[in-house]
Parts: sequence; structure tokens; C-alpha cells
Amino acid sequence: MKDHITANELIELGVSLEGKEMTKLVDELNEKVNSMIGHEIVTSLTPEDVDALADMQDSSSDEEIAQWISEHVPDFEEIIEDNRNIVLGDFIDENDTINDDAK
Repeated sequence: MKDHITANELIELGVSLEGKEMTKLVDELNEKVNSMIGHEIVTSLTPEDVDALADMQDSSSDEEIAQWISEHVPDFEEIIEDNRNIVLGDFIDENDTINDDAK
């Protein structure tokens, strides 16, 4: 899945982790974003579309699945942006390591 949050963004927010620790944090945040996006997509689809998407998981490329989703979920880009912003906002609110400018 795509990274919606990058190490560079976290550095700009004042996160001072390096190497494996930064990679782990980026992976955790992106996993959370992707999980939220997936949940919102599935709940917005009809049962038939959910079945079609499930069938595609094993036989289609990521690009084909992304294309299908963009055709069947009209507000897909908004879903991505909203969930990305929620995860980043929660991260900023929960961490004292973030500089005050980001709050």
C-alpha cells in the first residue's frame, strides 16, 4: 500500500527519530491510515461491490484495484486526505516530541 505519511513530513513536524525508529513510526502511522481508509471504503460500498473488490484482491494488481476503487468510490481522494489528516492530528496531539508550531 501507498505511504500517505513520510519521514520527511514527520521531521518537518519536529520528530527527531532516525533510522529504524523513524521507519517503524512511519510504517505504524501509514498502517493506521491505510486501515482507516480500507474501513471507510468497505462501508461505503454495496455488498455486491464489496464482493467484487474481495475477488480482485488475489488476482489484480495494486494499480487495477486502485482504478476500480476510484471508479466505485467517488470521494476516494477525500477519504484518503481526511484519514491522513486525522492520523497526523492525533499523532501531534499525543506527542510532546512535536514542536509547538505543529500544534
